[in-house]
Amino acid sequence: MVCVTLLGVVTNVATGALPDGWTPHLWLAWPALAVVVVAVMVVEIRRARESAPVTGVAAAHARRVLLDRVRRYWITSVLDRSLHQEARIQLGVTASADDRRYPWTLRATHRDGFTGVLDQGASVAGLFERLDRAVVILGAPGSGKTTTLLELARELVDAAGRDPDAPIPVVLNLSSWATRRLPLEQWLAAELTERYGIPSRQATAWIEAGAVLPLLDGLDEVVAARRDECAAAIAVFHARQPLTPIAVCCRESEYRELRAGLPVYGTVTIQPLTRPQIERYLDRSGPALAGLRAALAADEGLWEFTGSPLLLAIMGLAYADGPGPTDGPGGRRTRLFARYVETMLRHRPHPAYRPEQAVQYLTVLGHQLRKRQQTIFVLDLVAPTWSPFWAGRSADLLSRALAGVAVGGVVTLLGAALIGWPGLVVGLAAATLTLLALVRDEYDDLELIASRERRPEDRRPLRVNWVTDTADELRDVAGNVGVGWAAVAAALLVGLAFGLTDGLRGWPGLLADFAHWFGMLLATLLALAFTRAMLFDLYLIGPPGGAPRREIPSPALRQRLRFAATGAPLLGVVTGTLGGLPVGLARTGADGLRYGAVVGAFAASYLLVAVALGPLTEQWLVRRRLARDGVVPRPLRPFLDYAVQCLFLRDVGDGYIFVHRELLEFFADRLTKSDAQMLSRP
Repeated sequence: MVCVTLLGVVTNVATGALPDGWTPHLWLAWPALAVVVVAVMVVEIRRARESAPVTGVAAAHARRVLLDRVRRYWITSVLDRSLHQEARIQLGVTASADDRRYPWTLRATHRDGFTGVLDQGASVAGLFERLDRAVVILGAPGSGKTTTLLELARELVDAAGRDPDAPIPVVLNLSSWATRRLPLEQWLAAELTERYGIPSRQATAWIEAGAVLPLLDGLDEVVAARRDECAAAIAVFHARQPLTPIAVCCRESEYRELRAGLPVYGTVTIQPLTRPQIERYLDRSGPALAGLRAALAADEGLWEFTGSPLLLAIMGLAYADGPGPTDGPGGRRTRLFARYVETMLRHRPHPAYRPEQAVQYLTVLGHQLRKRQQTIFVLDLVAPTWSPFWAGRSADLLSRALAGVAVGGVVTLLGAALIGWPGLVVGLAAATLTLLALVRDEYDDLELIASRERRPEDRRPLRVNWVTDTADELRDVAGNVGVGWAAVAAALLVGLAFGLTDGLRGWPGLLADFAHWFGMLLATLLALAFTRAMLFDLYLIGPPGGAPRREIPSPALRQRLRFAATGAPLLGVVTGTLGGLPVGLARTGADGLRYGAVVGAFAASYLLVAVALGPLTEQWLVRRRLARDGVVPRPLRPFLDYAVQCLFLRDVGDGYIFVHRELLEFFADRLTKSDAQMLSRP
């Protein structure tokens, strides 16, 4: 109401008849009109977003989108391309009429005393229903927990596609929960937004209504110090929404170590493969697994690994050409993974990547994921610390220097065109302020954003408020001695330049100097505060999910480019008005407009380089240097896709994961102790 009232008043002033004494200042009404119009637009857009109801059509569309993404991310990309399935395809194993999809046995127990085994004709979803739709899936490493969870997801997605009232199954990995430790309903809403691209308001409404069926993988992958806390958060969520179905996966040993188990109705335990099951599986596979049978006959000790379906599939691929040497570095498990990697690289060569290079790249990737306790690799994780040969912050400093030069150049050119040679001084001041601000205020670490390493004190809702945040940051900038005095000095330099232009002609010249100084100071402080507020909000929001896996700009930087492109025009208008207003009052309206345009261009260009263009330059320099050091290839994405073809990685959503954590550990363990220390430096 206030904005609309001001809009009418300012419009009347701008277009109406005024006393003659007001005529020199009439130009002020037009910048004020622009500011009020922008304010009205911002208020209306925010109000529309907050109050717009979720219509049935929009909710139904969002439901279809989410079901489609769950199917593509997890069923098509992960389950249908699981190592077990890919091994059968690679080896040419054909299923017989009585052959189940997977060879392991599921044993179910309900807290009412029911105990059962999944037989040939039963489905995982049927077992889920029998256990009242709240279960925990347990098993040993590589036993098939995730595969069983995804089999359940497949059947539930099909059911939700047929029944619009059925809850939407969503597969999420709990490893990211420990980074923010939010209540589970808030974490679920954030993950739906970040990983699946669902609007936060829609995600929150679904969760509150119990319309989302969480399928939570990797409780054992939560850092040990936070695992009990995570289990407690799941228990609190289930207590608040007891009718919401839920399934959780965890290694059996880690689950037994929890102080309190999950309050679910049933437990599904994946039984280790027995020798009769393995022999029956080998016999049914015919000549496809002749090499594995020969290897087991040559080395009886290999039978100890066959109880794991994961290792059984790896053994089938590793020994497709028959038994290999029975001795070598490391234990049998290490030799098994080494044979698997060597076999896959030999059978699927790539002209751009030699086998030893591919192993080196995967070793670095495995080490970095383990160091950050991550399972999903996204392109934003690449950082200069990946190279053991690269010391210092050369790319960081160079990108900041280029950013300062770019801002100074833009402002100098515009200033020279609009206000003559004093524009050169304004450009110099803009470059100096940009350099000083970027040196003292970090771009915000993209690696930190991607790895989701948040401090508990940073927790807050994901809804941003740039007005409040800018006010908070303005106080911080004003209290920052280094940046504050630099802004004052730059503003005085600009005022002096215009004073020299006036020839220091007494009081009017001093008044003009003060106007230029004061306008530059106001605009600079607001630009710094607004930019820092935007960076802080981007830090809390985190990277987007479901984005295309482009190399540069990476997903987080594309998000920053959108934010900066949205905020720069508004910041330019506001700071230009603040900077030109004192000059227009002290001199003429035309002088104020020209000076305001230059100052607004400085603020807008500073926001662009600080939020997006500077980090984009740094990212390009980092990738280039890492490729030169032989740490990772450039571009990186084609290699990751090649690793997917070799059955080392799987692509899921906007990232990549190893086909199993044991393979990640195998590659991470290949680093020498000295290399690991160098790569682990801060």
